[in-house]
Amino acid sequence: MRPDLTGLRGRLETIVGGARVSADPVEVVRRAVDGVSPWLTVRPGSRDEVAAVMAACAEAGAAVVPWGGGTSMGLGNPPARADVAVVLERLNRIVDHDAANLNVTVEGGARLGELEVVLAERRQHLPLDPPGTRNATLGGLLASDGSGPARLLYGTLRDWVLGMRVTLSDGEQIRCGGKVIKNVSGYDMNKLFIGSLGTLGIITEATFKLLPLPAQRASVIGLFPDLGKAAKIVTKVLDSVLLPEAMEFLDPGAVSLLTPPLGLTASTGYGLAVALAGSPETVGRQVRDFSDLIREGQASSTTTLAGARSIQAWRAIRDVFDLLPGPAAGQVICKVAVPISRTAEMLAAAELLARQHNLRGAMTAHAGSGVVRACYSHSEGAPPGEVLVTALEGLRQVAEAAEGSLVLQAAPPAVKRQVDAWGKPGEGFDVMRRLKSEFDPRGLCNPGRFLGGI
Repeated sequence: MRPDLTGLRGRLETIVGGARVSADPVEVVRRAVDGVSPWLTVRPGSRDEVAAVMAACAEAGAAVVPWGGGTSMGLGNPPARADVAVVLERLNRIVDHDAANLNVTVEGGARLGELEVVLAERRQHLPLDPPGTRNATLGGLLASDGSGPARLLYGTLRDWVLGMRVTLSDGEQIRCGGKVIKNVSGYDMNKLFIGSLGTLGIITEATFKLLPLPAQRASVIGLFPDLGKAAKIVTKVLDSVLLPEAMEFLDPGAVSLLTPPLGLTASTGYGLAVALAGSPETVGRQVRDFSDLIREGQASSTTTLAGARSIQAWRAIRDVFDLLPGPAAGQVICKVAVPISRTAEMLAAAELLARQHNLRGAMTAHAGSGVVRACYSHSEGAPPGEVLVTALEGLRQVAEAAEGSLVLQAAPPAVKRQVDAWGKPGEGFDVMRRLKSEFDPRGLCNPGRFLGGI
C-alpha cells in the first residue's frame, strides 16, 4: 500500500515550514538515488525537527532517504523505495569545540571542509581525508564509513568518534557514547551506525577526538618503470620504524592526471606518493630517508613537495577521479579491500582488466592499508553495460580469490541492476538483519540499499 503523501506533506510543512517541503520535479530529481526519485523533499533545521519528521513519515508509512552532501550517494544498491528525502543541509552547526580537551561536537549536516577551516584557526584537525572532503558531511561520512589515504597513520572513523546522536525510524532519539574516551563499559553502540548507510536511522550529531595540527608537511613522490619496484619500497617501509602519514600507489592513468598538481617532470610509469607530517626535524629526517629509499629502488624520477604544495598534492590524489574527462554519471568507481601484502597485486589486476576490456580510467591504492580504488569508464562505441559488468565481475572474482571484497561506490543504475554493490553477504549477515529488524522494524530507513537488500 502506498503511503499517504498528501496528508504527510501537510504534517511536514507544519513541522519545518511550507518553504522547506517540496514536490517540485526539478528538486526531487536532484535527490534521486540511482534513478529512483523521492516524492517529497524536506529540510529540517534541528534534531527535534528531524525526530518529528521521522515520526510523521513512520505514521504515513513513507520510506526515508537521508541526504547530506551527496558525495556518497552512489554507494550501495538502488533503493527499494524512496518516498521522502530528508536533506540535512540546515543541520550544519558546530555545537561545541572544546579545544583544551581536543574534541568537537557537530551536527550531522556540517561539512568536513568547513569544519577543517574552523579547527585550523586553533591549530587542530580531525585527521580524515575521504574523497570529496570539501562537500562531505560528517553524518554522511559516518553513515558511509568514508576514509582516505591518511588512514595508514590515523586509522578510520571508528578511531575518532566519541559519541553520536541518532534519530530512529519512529522518531525516537538515542545517544551513544559521550565526550570523553573512557566513558562507558559494554557495547560500543557508535560502531553499529558507522557504515550502516542510513539504514538504521539518521545521524544528527557526533563528537570527535581531535589532534594538534602538524607543524610541517611534506611529500616525496617517485616514478617507477614497473609497479614491483614501488611495492618493494612499501614492504621495506612497513617493516621499518618510519611512520608516513600516507602511501599511495598510482597507476599510469592516475599519474598522467596528476602530473601538474604533483609537479612531476614526467607523466609515465607507476607512482608512489608518500605523505609526511610532524615536527620540522621529524619531517626533514623522513624526507631524506624516503628520498634515499626511492632512489635506491631505481625510480626514474623523484619529486619533493613541502608545505602548501604538499597539501594541495594530496587533495589532488584523494580526488583524482574528479580529473577524469567525461560525465561522472557514466563512471564506475569501486573499492577493493585485500590483505595488505596483496595490495600491489590487486592494483595490477584492476589495471589489467581495464586494458583487456578497453576501458578508460585510473587506479590508486592505499599502499599500507590494502585498499584499491578503481575508476572505469567505457570507450566510445562500446556497449557500456555489458563491458563494465563483465569487468566488475572479473575484478570481484580476483578480489575474493585474494581473500578480499569489492564494493561499488558509484555506478550507472543499469550496471547496478546486474552487479550487486556489496557482493555476497558474509557470516555476520544474520546479525545485521536482526539489528535492522530491531532499529527499523518496518524497513523505512533507506530500504534495499545495504548488504543483502537490508
